[in-house]
Amino acid sequence: MTGKFSANSIVRTRTSGGGNSLEITLADQAGRPHTVSIARDLAHSLAGALEEFARMGPGAASISTKMPKTFAVGTGRYERVVLLRFEDDIPYGLDADQAAELGHALIEESEVVSAQSLLLPN
Repeated sequence: MTGKFSANSIVRTRTSGGGNSLEITLADQAGRPHTVSIARDLAHSLAGALEEFARMGPGAASISTKMPKTFAVGTGRYERVVLLRFEDDIPYGLDADQAAELGHALIEESEVVSAQSLLLPN
């Protein structure tokens, strides 16, 4: 797809690929249809971004990074995994080594961000 398409309305939606994707036909201001096929995983990701965008006020800045208000860390009940959940999303399961690596990476990046904020002008 080349160029930017500005959707003004939804013309039609239907599932395809045995229910593994969603086809959405959108129309521009002139009524020209454009159909997009979205895989289930992408639809899940888009749902959160679209919901967040819909809640924004008319003059709000565009979404560049998802900023969760809550998170939780726990352990699996029937699996030996560390669980990480943001908001009410489905939790991510990490094995112990991955969780430790993530923890170290978060600490390192937090230190970098903290140092940068001290250097910013007022």
